[in-house]
Amino acid sequence: MYTAFAPPGGIVLLVGAIGALLLAAILPTCVYLYVEPRGRRQWAAAGEGSSSGRKAPLLVRATAWLSLALGQLALPWLLVPAACAGLLYLQAKLGVARPVGMTITATVGAAAVVQSLLAIRLLPLGVRLLARDAKLAASLGARARWNGLASAAVLGACLVISWAMTAVPSFVHPWLRAALAWTALRPVMAYASVCLLHAVLLDRCARACRPDEKEKP
Repeated sequence: MYTAFAPPGGIVLLVGAIGALLLAAILPTCVYLYVEPRGRRQWAAAGEGSSSGRKAPLLVRATAWLSLALGQLALPWLLVPAACAGLLYLQAKLGVARPVGMTITATVGAAAVVQSLLAIRLLPLGVRLLARDAKLAASLGARARWNGLASAAVLGACLVISWAMTAVPSFVHPWLRAALAWTALRPVMAYASVCLLHAVLLDRCARACRPDEKEKP
């Protein structure tokens, strides 16, 4: 009789996703609130008092917060390739290993490792953005393009893998297709999409972070 009062599974997943997002926002928000006021004097306009300074442009602040949010996942994101390694082990242990399935699983795991390596540099990047680091401004455009190309490559490869598993079900074992999609493939695609957006925002921040001509010595 208690089953009738149980919430639908979709609502439970939605509430869980919202809770996870709120939890993930705690650390980047705390770091942002600590660093942003201390970096305002670097954004003060020439001739104005620098005791309080002025805020960085909204685009820069949003990109810095997103950098902090993505960067905090560098180490936890290694759980994704660990899950792929577990799937590789299960395929071999259960005797359902197929060359295509093993290759796809290893490819998704390698893509997650690449994402983790790229994310390591995003935490200090977010802090340097808020501080208007002049050295960072010189390399920001190139870094944005590199991150964008890497994220686009990962996203494209995962889209091809997803399409292949859907169009040709015989490529991988049915249970592997479901397990890989939910534990690794979809999370990697979602993370790559956000990183691609971050690269676009980062490229637009390059000009804002350059010192004005009148501020140069």
